[in-house]
Amino acid sequence: MRITIAIAVLLALGSVPVAACTGVVIARDGHVIAGGNEDWFRPDSYYWAEAAAGRLHGVVYFGYEIRGEFGDHLPPYWYEFQGINSAGLFFDSFSAPCGHLSDEDQLKPQYSGRLDGGIERQIMRWCSTVEEAVALITQYSRSFMLCMQYLLVDRTGTAAVVEAGEVVWMEGDTFALTNFHLSNPSDGHWPCRRYDIATWLLAENSEPTIERVAWILNRAHTLSTQYSVVCDLTSTLAYVYYLRDFRHPIVIDLETLWAEGSERVALSSLR
Repeated sequence: MRITIAIAVLLALGSVPVAACTGVVIARDGHVIAGGNEDWFRPDSYYWAEAAAGRLHGVVYFGYEIRGEFGDHLPPYWYEFQGINSAGLFFDSFSAPCGHLSDEDQLKPQYSGRLDGGIERQIMRWCSTVEEAVALITQYSRSFMLCMQYLLVDRTGTAAVVEAGEVVWMEGDTFALTNFHLSNPSDGHWPCRRYDIATWLLAENSEPTIERVAWILNRAHTLSTQYSVVCDLTSTLAYVYYLRDFRHPIVIDLETLWAEGSERVALSSLR
């Protein structure tokens, strides 16, 4: 992962862009399959969960402990790269070309909830739909995500990408995302071989199954893909493929984790 001054500033604000990842969505025939490849340079990935409590949704997260990779001035902290909540809302974070805030966005309040976790946690705890998540993010200045973007998908089949300056909604029943701005590919990181592979395979066959999305992610993976997550948001299971092993999925019981919560568990221990 290339670290720039802009990214270092974002990290100080509590958001960590993720490089060279791929996201895929198929929403049709009563199923909503969402998945993503997590490309990074460390294999020591984890899952953990927050139990539902009152109005707060249960959430299962996938991510890493950040241990000084982005500057020795930052103490170790845990960062959620993906999450799935008990309302059927999925998010994945991606690095992207550094964007620019509109004049309107610069006048919005700064997000100030970092002591209670990043905005990713607030989305997962409180939001049930993509519309709610987009409204939560865009009420603030998106200065905290200038060099990143979020993929959001819910169990109704709605999906969107929130960029620093735009929101791009899924049209049709398939969607793919890598690390360029769908709103303006000329911003950088495009053309993208992974995006071309994903969109070509979606056009060839968009069967709404775990196996099909896993196959697309397998074809689009790189040597830095540390794990992949695929789930049907209308169900209560997630499938994790550790270190590009797409033949042996790790099945995660989301319903139990949403109800009980969980300490951090190394994905490597589940193989």
